[in-house]
Amino acid sequence: MEENKEERTARISSGETTVSYPNLRFLSSDEAEQLDTRDIYRSLYPEYEPIVESRIRVIDYVHRARMVPQWEIELLSNIAKLRKSVSNIKHQLDDITEDLKDSSKTYNATIYDLNHPRYSLTTPIQVVIIEDEDEIVARMPELNLYATGDTDSEAIYELKQEMIELYEDLNSTDDKLGPLPESWLKTINKLIVRTDG
Repeated sequence: MEENKEERTARISSGETTVSYPNLRFLSSDEAEQLDTRDIYRSLYPEYEPIVESRIRVIDYVHRARMVPQWEIELLSNIAKLRKSVSNIKHQLDDITEDLKDSSKTYNATIYDLNHPRYSLTTPIQVVIIEDEDEIVARMPELNLYATGDTDSEAIYELKQEMIELYEDLNSTDDKLGPLPESWLKTINKLIVRTDG
C-alpha cells in the first residue's frame, strides 16, 4: 500500500515490530521515534509512564550527586568550614587592630648615667617607657618608681631625679625600714654610687 501526500504516515521500525501513526502530519523522525518507543514500552509494560524532561533532569542531578566521591564531599565541607573560620579570624584581627590603635605604646629604654655630678650608675638600667595619648611615663618596676613628661627624654630625666631622691631618702633615714623599703635600699645601693665630684 502506498502512502499519498495528503495522508502521511510516520513509521519507525524497532526489531521486528513496526508501528504506524496514520494521519500525523509533519512529524520529525525524532518525534516519530519517541512515539513509537513509547507505544512499544506501553505494550510490554502496562504501568509504563513516559518520563518528562524535567524529571529526567532531576534523575540526572541525583545520579550525578550519588557519583560524587565521599572524600570530595568531605573536602568541600571542610573548605566551607575553613572559609568561615578565616572570616572569624579576620574579624578578630580587625578588633585587635582597633584595640591596639587605642592602647598605649610600650617599649624599653636603657639609662647609662644619672646626669648628676655627685651620683653615677654602677651598671646600665633598663626602664619601661609607656606612651599614652596625654603623656609619656617612664617606669622602673624594681624600685616602684615612675615619672612623666611630654617626651620620653623628659620622662627619663624625671625618673633619674626620682631615683636620686629615693637613694638619698633611704640612705639618710635612721628609722627601721619595712621589708619593701629595705629591698629598695639594697637594690638602689647596688645601682647607684656617690662620687665626691
